[in-house]
Amino acid sequence: MAYHQPSLSLVYPLVSLEQFGYGFGFTAFSVYLMYISQGEYKTSHFAISTGIMALGMMLPGIISGYLQQFFGYPLFFILVCILTIPGMISMLFIPLNEEK
Repeated sequence: MAYHQPSLSLVYPLVSLEQFGYGFGFTAFSVYLMYISQGEYKTSHFAISTGIMALGMMLPGIISGYLQQFFGYPLFFILVCILTIPGMISMLFIPLNEEK
């Protein structure tokens, strides 16, 4: 959308699709946090993990507006896509213990 700047009739469904994907990923991450929060202090572990997750969303959000103004939307979009690669690679190292 940054390159082609479509009409609003296309923007709304695309943003809805993006929000659906965000919600789906956020829910999966929340379930994973519940899964790994084990032991005597489950609630504390979950709360601290959720706080770290929120910090991980807030800090990039603080500087994203400045970066977008500096780079412009098309280059900013490419930069964001490139910066997701380390997070995607880190998913390969998530410990999943099947035994319970």
